[in-house]
Amino acid sequence: MALESARERVASLIGVPPEGIVFTSGGTEANNLAIVGAARAAGRGHLIVSAIEHSSVLEPARALEAEGFLVSRIPPDRDGVVHAADILREVRGDTLLVSLMHSSNEVGTLQPVAEVAGALRHRGILFHTDAVQSGGKVPLDAAALGVDLLSLSAHKLGGPPGAGCLYVREGVTLAPLLRGGGQESNRRAGTEPVALIAGFAVAADLAASDLNAEGARQRALRDCLEERLAGRIAGLRFHGGSSRRLPNTTSFSVEECRGEEMVAALDLEGIAISTGSACAAGTVRPSHVLEAMGCPPDEARSTLRISLGRGTTEEDLRRLTECLAEIVNRIRGARGRSLAPARAPVKGGS
Repeated sequence: MALESARERVASLIGVPPEGIVFTSGGTEANNLAIVGAARAAGRGHLIVSAIEHSSVLEPARALEAEGFLVSRIPPDRDGVVHAADILREVRGDTLLVSLMHSSNEVGTLQPVAEVAGALRHRGILFHTDAVQSGGKVPLDAAALGVDLLSLSAHKLGGPPGAGCLYVREGVTLAPLLRGGGQESNRRAGTEPVALIAGFAVAADLAASDLNAEGARQRALRDCLEERLAGRIAGLRFHGGSSRRLPNTTSFSVEECRGEEMVAALDLEGIAISTGSACAAGTVRPSHVLEAMGCPPDEARSTLRISLGRGTTEEDLRRLTECLAEIVNRIRGARGRSLAPARAPVKGGS
């Protein structure tokens, strides 16, 4: 059966038994099921989340707060790392769940998931990690990490949008978000989109087949890109560059340039990257992640985030460097600005 074959293959990517996999519509639903499902199954209590979580963790936590649950939000350091000691310091007698992402979707920093999970293991506190950004980029072993709940999304692995999953450790009880039929062992009602889930499984197979080699290739390309950018563009500040990061992610601010200006100009050149800001109601506000890291508003608004993938080549990055350098010079020239040479980031782990 295609569905059960896919369940086994996705489970294999993160080292868990297939019966622990609950297929969802994506990472957002998986995170909501983990946070809201665990809280409502408990009935009341205290939750801990990091301040740099994806909105699909922060917004459910905020909604639960309005229902009477207590929520603590733990800030990161300047490199975007949330320290285990800061999380554990907030644990109380009624703490029911801690959620800490495996890696930052904005700056790529890897978080101390195993350390936190290990400290909570014998306290009866559930631990959830949003591993959407890490899946297929770095090795993931849910059992070794010691997590109770782990979220993945197909499209972040190169699979189709519209499919994802939540790993649920045996013995963990969640209140379902969707009620109806008995699909997914009564944990998620609704007919499964088999074609999308089959695509998820193919992407998981491909990611598992060359995870280390592809990660090393992308890491080398990313490091080369950062060195080239620092050599061509003055006034860069790299975010999270001194911490362990995903191999494919770089985030940096460009002094005297707005992120949306640079993204729009690069789009005209056929190059797709993103800013460190988010659009809301027609306005551009600084990223909550960069704000939590202590970035000043102007720095956050001048931030770019670049993600590499399987199809990224050295020629792609050479062209990006040339185009971005020209765009920055044009923007600064219009404002009559010039800056001192940039410095490459200090490398730290991945």
